[in-house]
Amino acid sequence: MREYVASFCKEFDYPAEATECFLSAYDTISENKEVSEQFFGLIKDYDLSDELLDKLTALSEKCGVHKYTLHFLYFVCLTKRMRELYKEQNLPYEIFYNTASDLKWKLMECHKRWGVWGSFVAHWFRRFFKLDRFALGRLQFEPSTIDFDYSHNGKELKKGDTVINIHIPSAGPLTKELCYDSYKQAAEFYKDRFPNKPVAFVCYSWLLYPKHPEFLPETSNILKFMEDFDIVWSREQPEFGDCWRIFNMAYTGNPDDLPQDTSLRRAYASWLKKGNVIANGYGVFFYDDLPL
Repeated sequence: MREYVASFCKEFDYPAEATECFLSAYDTISENKEVSEQFFGLIKDYDLSDELLDKLTALSEKCGVHKYTLHFLYFVCLTKRMRELYKEQNLPYEIFYNTASDLKWKLMECHKRWGVWGSFVAHWFRRFFKLDRFALGRLQFEPSTIDFDYSHNGKELKKGDTVINIHIPSAGPLTKELCYDSYKQAAEFYKDRFPNKPVAFVCYSWLLYPKHPEFLPETSNILKFMEDFDIVWSREQPEFGDCWRIFNMAYTGNPDDLPQDTSLRRAYASWLKKGNVIANGYGVFFYDDLPL
């Protein structure tokens, strides 16, 4: 398994420092009989239970490996079985690669936020490993249900109907072309879930903050991303819990404490300085309504 960890890090082009960290953590775990038996036992069982992270955190305390590192290393090891599951279901390597790449995006977020090679949101990974969430091109998708009735342009959804939930990893530019390519892939991938029904997408994200047009530049990819959605409701976050997604830090309540080295960060900081509160938005669109 150690060789697999090394090859996985190389395959996904991890920073050399991160690879060394995980191999060192692997060796530390292996040298502790009690910890190694439990750690590799969880891997063998393909454990994705609600209690998983508590189990891993307890092991990190016993061996001295940072919990974020140990959490992450566990899922790296689990990708070996994940590959086999993809092959058993005739899922192409491209989808596996794009999906497993989410570990790298979370790895880089954790290092920027905490200075630790690992993940502070490892609970997020489980649906990928349950083969219930997939990256199809730039975006990630999972089947979900809508919890209210909705209609638009003569099409309708009833409460409880299936929809495709969109997630946006921190994987680089969010261009219209890349998004449309992902929607096309997802509509094809999930078409069997929409027999004789229009394919519907939903998204709940800070990217769909309805007031973005008031303070982001017209050329913003975020505004272009928002264009296809009917944003049906939004929810304010007075504590600005998503601050780390933009600024790689928690919000102190003082906009002057935020780094302002990009146009997006400057726009957000300026908006906050004016006394505004950030919000998430929930958007819906039907695939057939896209101007493809």
